Amino acid sequence: MRICIVVLVLILAGCKSPNKDYDFTFFKWNIHETYYLKFNSSDTLYYVDVSGYNREESFFTILNKEEKERIQNILDTITFPKEESFENSKVEDGETNAFVLKSEQKFKKLKIHESGPKQFWLFGKSLDKLKINHKFIETNKKVDLKEIKKMVSMPIPRGFVVDTLAD
Repeated sequence: MRICIVVLVLILAGCKSPNKDYDFTFFKWNIHETYYLKFNSSDTLYYVDVSGYNREESFFTILNKEEKERIQNILDTITFPKEESFENSKVEDGETNAFVLKSEQKFKKLKIHESGPKQFWLFGKSLDKLKINHKFIETNKKVDLKEIKKMVSMPIPRGFVVDTLAD
């Protein structure tokens, strides 16, 4: 009886998925669009459109097995640099991508604007292509973007005043 229990425990332990649990968020900003993509090791990909003034709309799509595994493999192998930000340009246009990866073992983040590691630019392009190739369904679910918003939100300078023309 003990041997059967030991064998059963070993079989069940060996059936555990080799994939790690991730909480991954991607941000893209340019003159044409601003959005977040959120992936959390399931087959659901969330898309949060923030390109309008004071609006945030959430959508989701279901990834196929190949797409999910491709993202999972990249997250397993991609190496975040020590620097958390690459912003050589003081110009406020161009494109900004940001990445936040949380797992049991690590918390990594990176913001790139007009420069930065090529592998992250390529990863950003592949995520953008994934977004373009999917049809998303609107949802009322609130997507947790707290960590990445800390990186990409620009604080309003102290004493900032909007200059208006008076009649």
